Amino acid sequence: MNGATKLTKDDIERVFSLYDRDNNGTIENEELRGFLKDLLELVKKDYDAQDLADFEETILRGVDYNQDGKINKKELTMILLALAKHNLEEEHPSA
Repeated sequence: MNGATKLTKDDIERVFSLYDRDNNGTIENEELRGFLKDLLELVKKDYDAQDLADFEETILRGVDYNQDGKINKKELTMILLALAKHNLEEEHPSA
């Protein structure tokens, strides 16, 4: 991602294929935990299993619209856009 909140379709495809190891069109189970661990490390260096479980619940509650416990490309896009926006706000606080 290049500095701004510009997220291309290629960026999303790349991230999705990185985590969708079985190529079934969703990020689920261990794939999902791996993705969430990587995300959590971006925002919080010291975390434990409870933090990871809470984070998984929060992410799924926020973007898992069909509530199947899996992340599809559309849901992943929402996560990445929110993360990019969060990072941009941290770099350029408007206080």
